[in-house]
Amino acid sequence: MALNKKTKKWLARNCPRSFEGKTVLITGANSGIGLKSAEIAVYLKAKLIMACRNADKASTARISLLKEYPNADIDIISLDISDFSSIDSFVNEIRSNGINIDVFLNNAGVFHKPGEKTANGFELVLGTNYFGVYYLTEKLLPYLESLPHPVTYINTVSIIYRTASIDYGDFFCTGKYNNFTVYGRSKLCLAKYSYSKAKQYEKSNVKILMNHPGISITPLGINAFGSTVGRLAKIFSRVFNSPEKSALSLPFIMANDLPAGSLAGPSRFFGGWGYPENCKLQKRAMAGAEELIKFTENMIEQRKTIG
Repeated sequence: MALNKKTKKWLARNCPRSFEGKTVLITGANSGIGLKSAEIAVYLKAKLIMACRNADKASTARISLLKEYPNADIDIISLDISDFSSIDSFVNEIRSNGINIDVFLNNAGVFHKPGEKTANGFELVLGTNYFGVYYLTEKLLPYLESLPHPVTYINTVSIIYRTASIDYGDFFCTGKYNNFTVYGRSKLCLAKYSYSKAKQYEKSNVKILMNHPGISITPLGINAFGSTVGRLAKIFSRVFNSPEKSALSLPFIMANDLPAGSLAGPSRFFGGWGYPENCKLQKRAMAGAEELIKFTENMIEQRKTIG
């Protein structure tokens, strides 16, 4: 569980101050990059809130963190980003308890789920990675805007957005399902939406940013493709970012005053590897948001009416 020496040295150089007194909320914080992001937040002395779907895994992760950091302040709140009713309950809990949030990291996501659907009837990958994050963001931003201090709100995209496209005629790829097409589309949609929202909230106390992990082998990928990929990942581990290295985009953003709408993540080898930097956002993420948002709102309204 302990952070490696290279990570600690990088943090000492690039994030020299602690974040004691700050509250960091991370979705999907019980495994992979989310767990490493959580550990880094705790290492920097922030109060941590883990927003997770699986209560048992979240509790196990919390116990592991507390073994390594016994003085850490860690809470768990239930959240299934693929289910609008769970999102409603989550936001209600945040609002009704007046929970303070300084940094919110939307890390939770899924990949490679052919044939599966969300509780609201969306294809699972798009329904989780895009529609779920969209719905959560729309519900939560008014509360975050009411807080009497700056808030950093981060949506996790992927470098695959660079090669993705949107087909409104077959948005969910029902004609021909392809894992990478669906995943890439979910992240391109999220990038377009996040950039548009960042510009909308530019003059508020809420700064909306994006991060990406580069190429990192995590439980998300191994569970999707099986043990063979897991073995190959170990053989070629130096080619990929470790989950710990990918998680450094969080402290990089926390320690730097990046412009709203920025994208932080690795930039070496076409964005697949390395330590985080302020990456150049491609034009495809800056255009077409109006059409996408209108489509999204119509789809959500239809599914909520059906539900």
